[in-house]
Amino acid sequence: MKQNKSNQKVIKLKNTGRKSKTARFDNKVIGIALVIAVAIGGFLGFRPNAYQITIAEKVVGAVKDEKIVEAARDTVKAQLESTYNAEIKFEDEIELKKYHAKKRDYIDPTYLVTYIRKNMNVLIAFKEIYVEGKPVGIVASDEEVEVLKAALKKEYYGNKEVEVDFGKKVEIKTAFAKESDLINMDTLVEKCAVTTPKIVTYEVKAGDSLWGIANQLGVSIENIKKENQGFTDTTVLKIGDKLKAKINEPMLPLIVTKDLTIEQETVDDGKKEQ
Repeated sequence: MKQNKSNQKVIKLKNTGRKSKTARFDNKVIGIALVIAVAIGGFLGFRPNAYQITIAEKVVGAVKDEKIVEAARDTVKAQLESTYNAEIKFEDEIELKKYHAKKRDYIDPTYLVTYIRKNMNVLIAFKEIYVEGKPVGIVASDEEVEVLKAALKKEYYGNKEVEVDFGKKVEIKTAFAKESDLINMDTLVEKCAVTTPKIVTYEVKAGDSLWGIANQLGVSIENIKKENQGFTDTTVLKIGDKLKAKINEPMLPLIVTKDLTIEQETVDDGKKEQ
């Protein structure tokens, strides 16, 4: 008996195996691509792009080029040399480390110059003043010593016309120090003018008068009378006599080398006699 071909069903199987394999391969490629992309992004995101600046163990900020740091250091050196005309030494090292900086980490080169000058241990060849071997202050130059003398003259003698010199041994030595170590002139004068009570002895010389001796010692005539038993207004001064006086001696006294007031009075008296 013959079967009817029209009643036969034909089932066709699709090639699903090949396509599923292809899909899995494509997904794997995409996954690998994504991993590579993430890795590249991570590398680029954390790759060093700047120099971190550390001075005296403190992080200052970041710059893109190490030459910016060199230029800032050279600028500070040039500024100080121009201001003080002295040798400059950098005691601290500037540490640079490559790292990935964020936008907020970067600093302006001008700020770096200011920071180095104020915070770095930069030493300058200044001058230190010694009185009888004891240091009293650091000044910028030798010329400041004459400024000190003039200021002490004003402090001790006011507007009196006298020529003076230091009354104690004063030495000037080179000292490498920071700008912040410089002493203000007013402070230096105040320090040198601090007094200590002291009994001094004066030997009478030719031409001395009681008034002149008192004036030279910076005391009153009553002071001399009080410290010298039996001394009165009528006591005659003799060359070689030794008079005592109680003075408040400054840490750095001055001595009068020439009293222009007395010389002027002598000239005026001579004119009157003519």
